[in-house]
Amino acid sequence: MSQPPARRRPLRPQRGALALVAVLGAGTLTACGGNAEPAPQGGPVKVALGAASGTRTVQAGDRLRVTAEGGVLTGVRVTDPRGRQLPGGLGRGATSWTSREKAAPDTRYSVVARTRNAQGGAGAAKESLTTAKAAELNTLMLDPRSPGAATGADRPLSIVFDFPVTDRTTVERRLSVTADHRMTGSWDWGKDRSGSDRVDWRPARPWKPGTEVTLRADLDGVDSGGGRYFANDYDLNFTIGRSCTDSDTGRVCGRVHVGDPVEVTTPSLRGGEDNRAIGIGDRNDG
Repeated sequence: MSQPPARRRPLRPQRGALALVAVLGAGTLTACGGNAEPAPQGGPVKVALGAASGTRTVQAGDRLRVTAEGGVLTGVRVTDPRGRQLPGGLGRGATSWTSREKAAPDTRYSVVARTRNAQGGAGAAKESLTTAKAAELNTLMLDPRSPGAATGADRPLSIVFDFPVTDRTTVERRLSVTADHRMTGSWDWGKDRSGSDRVDWRPARPWKPGTEVTLRADLDGVDSGGGRYFANDYDLNFTIGRSCTDSDTGRVCGRVHVGDPVEVTTPSLRGGEDNRAIGIGDRNDG
């Protein structure tokens, strides 16, 4: 007797994995595997950079603009060499992006723009530009300045500017003081005896000897107002010490004496060639 033919089990369809591959500059995303339809193709979206005023060169104080030709922008990220992001937003129709803050002078900005062309193809483009140098600069002086520079226990840290600071909010946002022993304080603006703009950081309570202090002014590229920019960052690191000079009163160096003036010891300073750190008492205020 002949055997009936064996029945074959139906093959199960294999599940295909959908993979998305971004193609920089081509403005497309391709799909593969399964029965997925290929992503729509089309020409790449052309991305251009410039000033919001329409010029190619971005001057100090200009706002940066990213434009798309042959499609739209779906996202833009602009960063400086430190990785700090320049905030901004897309315009109507999503064919342009404009920064909300001014571009810093003499700074190379890297741009990653995500795009979608007329056929729906998505992609990304990378561009970069360097802004022009500032025509006018502002500089500053820091106090305290050197080892042995005596300072009262409640004396503030001071910054004196060579030119007026009209955008004080922006400048103050870039200033910081850190100290151990949980020291806190606040900024206060005024004038020094020569009439120059000055900002003081005053501790909430008298300095404690041995306190380590760091004054930071991250001002590189910041407009102080009136088109005058800072071209450097500044750091001042020091320790609050104790007066340590022998005298006929029989003081012993290193011992704790109530009423001893505290002093600044082991300072270090970071900044450019224009960074002149001097004590307020050393200024020739006339």
